[in-house]
Amino acid sequence: MIEELLPGLVVAVEAHRDDPLWDTPLFAEEEALVERAVAKRRREFAAVRGCARRAMEKLGVPAQPVVSGERGAPVWPAGLIGSMTHCDGYGAAALVRAGELASLGIDAEPHGPLPEGVG
Repeated sequence: MIEELLPGLVVAVEAHRDDPLWDTPLFAEEEALVERAVAKRRREFAAVRGCARRAMEKLGVPAQPVVSGERGAPVWPAGLIGSMTHCDGYGAAALVRAGELASLGIDAEPHGPLPEGVG
């Protein structure tokens, strides 16, 4: 669904709770970032990286680690810009070749009623 919201030159991959991407093996550099995290956080982390790797492959880029940089932002391989998001039971990544867009950002939230006072 998320790919329907993005320009056609963006490659988006999403995974729902039962998708095998939730059990994506991590590169050592990624594993080090979540070695102390609880299982739920580790699975979310793995799912979005699995989505990112699949998006890389669709762009013809070999799958590579996606580590966190300053303030937790993903560090993309040279030549790519992208964004990742996750919420309860859902993860997604969107990538594009650098130079085709100035920036790219996605976000997901569970579908449900907004808290009182938010509208």
